[in-house]
Amino acid sequence: MRLLARFVAVLLLVGFVGAYFWWIVAAAAVAGLAWLAVRAYPVARAEFEADARRRAERAIALIQPADQQHALVVADDDRGVYGRYPP
Repeated sequence: MRLLARFVAVLLLVGFVGAYFWWIVAAAAVAGLAWLAVRAYPVARAEFEADARRRAERAIALIQPADQQHALVVADDDRGVYGRYPP
């Protein structure tokens, strides 16, 4: 009796897989893409944050000399106009 029940269960499973094969493949693909996205997100986020820090540091490096030169121009000093390259 158990052998017959197992045989019927296997037949039902094979029939189900055969009938819904492409749905199963699509569900597996969606699950795989979701898993990949979850695994890739922290790496992408870390790279984005590192890039944002580099851009902020570069902006600060550009702003500091500009502020200094502006202060020199306000003080009527020619170094503020010509910067590090006087005529």
